[in-house]
Amino acid sequence: MKKRNDFDELLRQLEEALEGIINEIEIPQDRPVSIDVSINMCPYMVFDGVQDLTRSGEKTQVDILETEKSVHVVAGIPGMEQEDIELNCTGWGLEITASNPVKTVKEIVQLPVRVNKTGMKTTYRNGILEVVFNKSKRKAQEC
Repeated sequence: MKKRNDFDELLRQLEEALEGIINEIEIPQDRPVSIDVSINMCPYMVFDGVQDLTRSGEKTQVDILETEKSVHVVAGIPGMEQEDIELNCTGWGLEITASNPVKTVKEIVQLPVRVNKTGMKTTYRNGILEVVFNKSKRKAQEC
């Protein structure tokens, strides 16, 4: 269960960092705070392959976490059923298509490293899709 621990550790570190920021800017206790966080595991690589084709114009949030042996893609796709979601992996990218009578979502996410298509694990709970890939053993290009 190491891969889940790596992700949990990242979330713990993010939570600590956000608490530090909130404490520094002295936000009144009775006010809600909204903070958007984006993580680029390969800062010199441009990820311009994410496309938003939702009917309502809302942006689908997609986060990518790379660990030593795997890549986690986490996407917020509320209002869908698991049967509404289709995934297609090319090794370097993941295409997420979700459609129901209310809305259609299509995202093409470029992955930071080559991954194995076989052995892909998915979960969809409370509007959050998580896809876990094992990294490919083929020699990957550096970021």
